[in-house]
Amino acid sequence: MSNFTNPKSTGPIDLSSVMERIGGDESFLQELIEIYIDDFVEKYSQLKQAIQRGKFGIIKEVAHSLKGASGNLSLTDLQETSYSLELSGKEKNIEQAKKSFLRLGEEFERLKNLLPSNKWQNIEDKMIRIKTNV
Repeated sequence: MSNFTNPKSTGPIDLSSVMERIGGDESFLQELIEIYIDDFVEKYSQLKQAIQRGKFGIIKEVAHSLKGASGNLSLTDLQETSYSLELSGKEKNIEQAKKSFLRLGEEFERLKNLLPSNKWQNIEDKMIRIKTNV
């Protein structure tokens, strides 16, 4: 059974909005989600390093990019948190950046149900390495 059969899903994605934009193509939606998740993991790692080093320009730039990608998939919570992170970079507010970064990771966890378990395990392993390293 597809993850996308219920357009009124209470998951992190406004499925009806996205499905309308892509013409109801579930395989394309799955591909978009997989691309987004790979991109998110890379950006999450970049954000962690930028926050640790106080590199506000990088925080702002990466968060802005993540905000746009989240908006494309109607990931409202991730988009809002990315925006908060982007503002912390503009305002040079490291404490706000740290809080937004933690919230970003928590909200990302909700995407787990949109991937097959064999694909999520690889992402989970990468996220664990990011959280424990750098």
